[in-house]
Amino acid sequence: MSKSTAGTLSSAARGELSGRSLPSRSRSTGSVSVARVSTAVDPVRRERPGKVAIMRAAVTVMGEDGYEGASMRDMATRAGVSVAALYYHFPSKHDLLREFLDEAYDVLLDRLERRLADADPAAVAQLDEVVSTLIASYLHDHFAQMASNVALREYTRLNPPERAAIDAKRQRLLEIAESVVVAGVETGDFTVPDAREAARVVITLSSSLVEPFPQMGRSLADVIELYQSFARAIVMGVPGVCSS
Repeated sequence: MSKSTAGTLSSAARGELSGRSLPSRSRSTGSVSVARVSTAVDPVRRERPGKVAIMRAAVTVMGEDGYEGASMRDMATRAGVSVAALYYHFPSKHDLLREFLDEAYDVLLDRLERRLADADPAAVAQLDEVVSTLIASYLHDHFAQMASNVALREYTRLNPPERAAIDAKRQRLLEIAESVVVAGVETGDFTVPDAREAARVVITLSSSLVEPFPQMGRSLADVIELYQSFARAIVMGVPGVCSS
């Protein structure tokens, strides 16, 4: 191939991409005719919701209508997909609930461990981070509140093996909180006699806000600060709290 031919092909390729009118040369006569390259392109397809988006929409419907009241058709409609597409990702409503709970606890545990690692190592600061991360995870927006309601309310619908898998993650959450309390007891910052039960109370306290929060009339930051003070009172040996 000659340099001139190579250059022509290169120009033709560039012209086709840009939609310009390009000259085409006849090999036999050398005459030039003009061929217009179509600039038409396929319409851009609307991106279909992925599995995570479908799950979010379905969980929102469960939060609004309850597990029994949420139909696969309603969840598909909310997600903007066909019922068949919903079944492709989740064979049943039960499977969707199980996968949501599994994912939700994984996200929460990962977030808590990362934030504790980045936080001030002082005992009180670590405890504050536990409370802040839990409450913010449950309440930071409308979907979080809806999802937390589903997680707390519908957990018992899982069958025993599935529930055992979630229980293991809940146990891990308790262990993380307990380790924070134990560390505070060892440094003398906390005086609670039963670190595990104190940690359990802190976790329960933080999750108890899911339903009443919308009626509290307080900002999320105010609620977190208030409940951090409650948690400190629990682990600093307030008489009658977690006593042996």
